[in-house]
Amino acid sequence: MIARIGRRIARGASATLDAVHTPAGITVLAYHRVGGGTASAIDLDVTAFTRQLETLREDHRVITLDEAVDELTGGATTPSERAVVVTIDDGTADLTDVVVPLLVEYAVPATVYVATKFVDEQIDFPWGPAPTSWQALRDAVSTGVLRVGSHTHTHPEMHDLDATTAADELDRSIGLIEDELGVSPAHFAYPRAVVPSAAAESEVRRRFRSAALAGNRVNTVGSTDPLRLGRTPVQTDDAARFPRLARGGGAVDGALRATILSVTHRRRT
Repeated sequence: MIARIGRRIARGASATLDAVHTPAGITVLAYHRVGGGTASAIDLDVTAFTRQLETLREDHRVITLDEAVDELTGGATTPSERAVVVTIDDGTADLTDVVVPLLVEYAVPATVYVATKFVDEQIDFPWGPAPTSWQALRDAVSTGVLRVGSHTHTHPEMHDLDATTAADELDRSIGLIEDELGVSPAHFAYPRAVVPSAAAESEVRRRFRSAALAGNRVNTVGSTDPLRLGRTPVQTDDAARFPRLARGGGAVDGALRATILSVTHRRRT
């Protein structure tokens, strides 16, 4: 209850404060599921997702994650032009059944971060959905709109992983993506956007061009570490404010929500 009330307060304050100042830069949107038919906050209705793609195509500069990293590391001394990157987590079946055909229709590029164990062993994710398949991912990559990154092998939170365990998670994921898809993943997303241990982060930095967390932060030239990219999750109740999210107007919301969740956690413990 406290968290729900806090979320409403955060969103109201965010709309006001973000209207005053939203920095120019790159907003990385984070999706999980589309059309799964569940009550989950991260399982978007197909119609809502389609409208968001229409908004992106008509009103925004949508670029690939590689292009975003190039811009962020290009040495520019002024803020980059606003842009949006689309990313999707996990590798569920609806990615290739529902999302990719819509990405093709609207010519919107995206990167999926795949947790490879579930795809490789064809077992459901612990939170319910079925995985896509390697063949479906091969077909998706062949469309040209989808790039594949790593989301580890077994999807562990990495806050307490030692270097050996982290390296095994990353290398198994990289190896399977290379063997099955013929591409080398250059990008990584931390499972559940949990900040990693120093040892785990060191292993990530050795292997990828970028690594994503959360925070609803706009990624700006000169102040963004590409190996700690900010991402903005898109949820089912974000339809009305999606245009503002895509412009980078979620930073205040993210900060306020993190504070509220921290206070709630302390009260519970």
